[in-house]
Amino acid sequence: MMNTSDYSRAVFPFIENIPTFTFNIPFSHPLKETFDPISSYDYKSSYSLIVYAYASIIHLFSNNFSIAVYSSIFKFFYVIIISLLFFKLSELEDKRFLFISYLLCITPLISSSNLAFFGSFYQEQVILIFFPLLLLTINKRTTESYLTTFLCITIIACSKGQFFYFPAIVFFYYLIYDRKGSFIKIPLVAFSLSLSLLCMFFTTSTVAYNKYHSVYFGAYEFERINGIDLPEKADKNCVGIDFSGNRFDLKLGVVATKIGDKCFNLHKDVSFKDTINELVKHPSILFKLPFDDGVKTQLTENYFHVYKAMKLIINNDGFYEKITHIKDALFKNIRFSLLFLALIFSLSFRKDKISGIIFLCSSLGISQFYFSFIGEGYRDMDKHLFGMNFSFDMSVLIITTALISILNRLKTR
Repeated sequence: MMNTSDYSRAVFPFIENIPTFTFNIPFSHPLKETFDPISSYDYKSSYSLIVYAYASIIHLFSNNFSIAVYSSIFKFFYVIIISLLFFKLSELEDKRFLFISYLLCITPLISSSNLAFFGSFYQEQVILIFFPLLLLTINKRTTESYLTTFLCITIIACSKGQFFYFPAIVFFYYLIYDRKGSFIKIPLVAFSLSLSLLCMFFTTSTVAYNKYHSVYFGAYEFERINGIDLPEKADKNCVGIDFSGNRFDLKLGVVATKIGDKCFNLHKDVSFKDTINELVKHPSILFKLPFDDGVKTQLTENYFHVYKAMKLIINNDGFYEKITHIKDALFKNIRFSLLFLALIFSLSFRKDKISGIIFLCSSLGISQFYFSFIGEGYRDMDKHLFGMNFSFDMSVLIITTALISILNRLKTR
């Protein structure tokens, strides 16, 4: 994937620099002779610790960090985990039918929109491994599964600010679907949440930009597009202007202006509270947002960065790219609605054995939609919705597997 200048957050202690905004990113990067200490990270992230540990091991044998090797290792574990999840959920005895069903069910998960993240240094890729692993272990009652679940929750919650609340979703899962062993599970979930909040508290490098975009490139711009009165304190000349002076555009993503960083410098004092205030004053925004014209411009898994013409996935062609485009053709404008229906199902049929993991998938997907918008508005929302898109893919895997198993039972009666 293209480096939009975010890679340095994760790799600066051991890789000097990676080219930004170019398709010509090398497969191999020279490692520093001496790594900066792990404490040098300003952006606190569990992903940074993982990639730092990996680089430290590689450094014992090589002076180069190979993206090809790195991504292949994680893709291997990814396919193993989603395969184990499929076989756990399926109840098929016919091996030929089992294999065909397996290929059908995992196809959405091996699209370029998912696999490409392994060839990047973006923090959100941790959910590709640790969310399916969580679904695989969460309903087991052994010490090993408790620890694995805790590890998964913590790594996801601490990987990036937009996932900080994930332990709360797991808490509600335990409350609704699995209260046994709560004296062990609830303290672990609370500890995970504490760690994620600490990561957020000690990460300050990007917060000012996020707050500005949340207000002026998010809440206020939504209100302008949808004819809702702006608050008196809003600077109308800066509504829809990002930190570098680009104006939000429904067709192109953004268009350049001569404003530069003037608006950002004028309104550094805004906060997420301003966005929340607008949602409280106009609660209808929560219902309208999934169907908003501005949001619809961001609903693609062929990810882009700010400008629609700036595609993020490099060499996006062939079989895996076709899966991505098929998913967009089928689900682009209805992913959120289908996730909402899945959530209703999971809460309505709580005794069904798959309802709990559907709850986890749909809750994560729906909440990611709103947290992505609250976190940075329309700016780069397309990529920020990766968590929602992957949650949807996992829901498709689980529901399709269950339906195939049900149909097979009916056929064999």
